Amino acid sequence: MGGILCLLFGSIAVVGLNTLIRHQVDLSQARNLVIVAVTLVFGIGGMAIGNLEGIALCAVVAIALNLILPGKGEAWGARIHEKDTH
Repeated sequence: MGGILCLLFGSIAVVGLNTLIRHQVDLSQARNLVIVAVTLVFGIGGMAIGNLEGIALCAVVAIALNLILPGKGEAWGARIHEKDTH
């Protein structure tokens, strides 16, 4: 089962990155890069904090970083903000 698990989780990571690219998330901004990088490391590294591990931990970490780290809305791409202004 080792090979199929690598394929499965690798595919999930690529789909997530593809979503970020399609929505024009600017990964050259430190805030966005930190959120994506830390979330991937927590998921790939198999970290556990208390009863949280895996995808649940990644989701909590990503949401927490998004709320804690300072940044502007423009970092998330033009498409999202174009929808908000209409």
